[in-house]
Amino acid sequence: MIEEEFRIHDEIQLVLAGIIGKNIYFPLQFVPEMKVEQTESYVLINSGYKTDTFNLVISKKFDSEDGKRTIAKVCEEFNSARLPAAWWTCEEFRDAYVFSTLEEYGFIEDEVDMGMVANLDDLPQDVQYPLNLKFRMATSFKEINEFGKIIASLFEPPDDFVMPFYRRVGELDNLENRPLRLFLGYVDNKPVCTSSIFLLGQTASLFDISTLQEFRNRGYGSAITHYTLSYAKKLGAPFATLQAAPDGVNIYKRMGFKEACTFRIHSNKRRILGY
Repeated sequence: MIEEEFRIHDEIQLVLAGIIGKNIYFPLQFVPEMKVEQTESYVLINSGYKTDTFNLVISKKFDSEDGKRTIAKVCEEFNSARLPAAWWTCEEFRDAYVFSTLEEYGFIEDEVDMGMVANLDDLPQDVQYPLNLKFRMATSFKEINEFGKIIASLFEPPDDFVMPFYRRVGELDNLENRPLRLFLGYVDNKPVCTSSIFLLGQTASLFDISTLQEFRNRGYGSAITHYTLSYAKKLGAPFATLQAAPDGVNIYKRMGFKEACTFRIHSNKRRILGY
């Protein structure tokens, strides 16, 4: 029983490390214009953009004595600046007061995701990709902008800050050798789907699986997911993590992932933007 608890704890730590590493990586390249604050209890990213896509708090375990005070301070930073932000909490590490304190400051739960972990030795090997789908790492300014356009297409209402963010990413050099790598899937030379992988130690964390609306239900999302995980495995990563919406959990289970934890995401966008 104790060994099982340690195993589960370690898996959650892998998932958290991937989420934190991925989300702070590019903002750290843009400091001081963007703020990144890392403490034992939480990580904060304040992009200055008026969107909860790039303003994030990822909390771990708060000290019970000053947790409420810490949450209030961080919430007030965004509320007083009139900046929408998303606050990620891991249910397995969250004390009871966290929910009520976030709600008190206008951070309302609006999303639930599952943290998942896989041993890449279990990745299916007999996957047939669609013949017309080709993959490429996005490294040029044009490719990064194409990546951003597909990500931006997911937002309803539109998020006007997605493209400015990825234009800044596109201006960085040596993108092919950085720990956070972006990928595009092409059909007849048209970019139609995306993925990204954040490499940290022995773990590859998967993000940004998306497909243009008119190209969905053709297997492209599953194909680029498998391709990206295979890429990580070839680099020597034995483990992978990701976060999945509830309706996507079974898709990832078929690729060898299992549930490790539950993330409850709160946002103040209703308070700030009115929706």
